[in-house]
Amino acid sequence: MVITPGTLHPGFDDLRAGSCHVVALNGGFRMYYWGGGSDDKYYILQAESPASDPNDWRPLGGVLLGPQADTVYNNKGPSSPFIVKVTETRWHMYYAAWGNWSKDGKLPNTTGLAISEDRGKSWQYHPEYPIIPLDRPYDAEGTGSVWVLYANGKFRMYYTSISRYYAKPEGIETGHGDTIPEIGIAYAESTDGIHWEKPLDELMIAPRGFDVTPYEYICSKPCVFYDGKRYTMWVNTFGTAYRIHRLTSDDGLNWEWGERVGPEGELGFGEPGSYDDVQRSYPTMVSAYGKLHCWFTGNGFGETGMGYAFMDED
Repeated sequence: MVITPGTLHPGFDDLRAGSCHVVALNGGFRMYYWGGGSDDKYYILQAESPASDPNDWRPLGGVLLGPQADTVYNNKGPSSPFIVKVTETRWHMYYAAWGNWSKDGKLPNTTGLAISEDRGKSWQYHPEYPIIPLDRPYDAEGTGSVWVLYANGKFRMYYTSISRYYAKPEGIETGHGDTIPEIGIAYAESTDGIHWEKPLDELMIAPRGFDVTPYEYICSKPCVFYDGKRYTMWVNTFGTAYRIHRLTSDDGLNWEWGERVGPEGELGFGEPGSYDDVQRSYPTMVSAYGKLHCWFTGNGFGETGMGYAFMDED
């Protein structure tokens, strides 16, 4: 295990440490992650490690973002941070907000933005909210975590999109009871990282339903990697537990599922009794210092902490 809840930021990650975004920075690594505090609120926290020992994580600073108590959309707090370095001094952080749960059990998630003008030292919530309007059939019920590619003045956002809730098909097992959400990956573009256009009329990537086993109704939290020739996207699919699967694309718009390695996905899950014996999810991939690094979240969306895998790059 890489990070155990309660070890880096006591009081703010006692109940959860997961759903991280890691970037190579200053000759090492910077991790931004979702902390669950002892007050049952959510926080964005950070840590750093040297390139020579990628998992020698040390806490860095205090809370970056916490609950907005005076709102209904982020009063529990933010999760799933994603950092974009727009200029040397101006950085964006996109996050999934948690508000009030509705009586019908629908997910209380929308996507927001915070901005730093001092290289990530301090952050302020952006006043426009949600940063992704819920104005299409495929995101009418909410949005969540994102992955953003930024190059040549253009932002390309791949985001978790909740389109609808429906009665589960007869005879299938789910993790959400008899009414389940349809969650997929949507797409938007921007020139300023604040105002977004949605060029597609439908989900970019939809859950595969009965085309795979078990029945798949969630495809969420994309991780997108571009090696200069081809795009790879890792997504988190759900039937009865989260599993990580892969797609590829030549243009970042049209995607093909990779060869299916089986229902347990690219990373599988851990040995019985381990922190990840139910699921591994929410990978963040970083190509740096001669390796492709992968940090992922264990059971309970970080209730047991985070793990690590890597492969050498030729």
